[in-house]
Amino acid sequence: MKISAWYLSAVLGVMALPAWADNPACQYKAAEIQNQIDYARQHGNEHRVRGLERALANVQAHCKDANLLRDKQEEIREQEEDIQERINEIAEKRSEGRQDKVQKLEKKLERDQAELAQLQDELKELQAFTTK
Repeated sequence: MKISAWYLSAVLGVMALPAWADNPACQYKAAEIQNQIDYARQHGNEHRVRGLERALANVQAHCKDANLLRDKQEEIREQEEDIQERINEIAEKRSEGRQDKVQKLEKKLERDQAELAQLQDELKELQAFTTK
């Protein structure tokens, strides 16, 4: 992966904030938001720039690594619950002989499982930043 100069400067600029010395995952999140701001600015999407700037200010003012980890773990727990509900629904439709519904629900289940895997990867990434 090639790191561009503007991305590197955004990361270094964010990392220079002394209040964030104990919150490297928050530093990373802020750098990601800055990356999105730069992209939106390059493409003339000022409405998105304003929203992302508000998000960046919010992260800079309130972000704590422990909260990021807790929130991601909660998202994972909720996704796991959704998957279990989907599995139960599939079993119900299968017992009713509704194969057309079963196929649709199985596709949704696959998407839910892919989203869970993505959330788990994001959690691992956040954990890697907090253990450095």
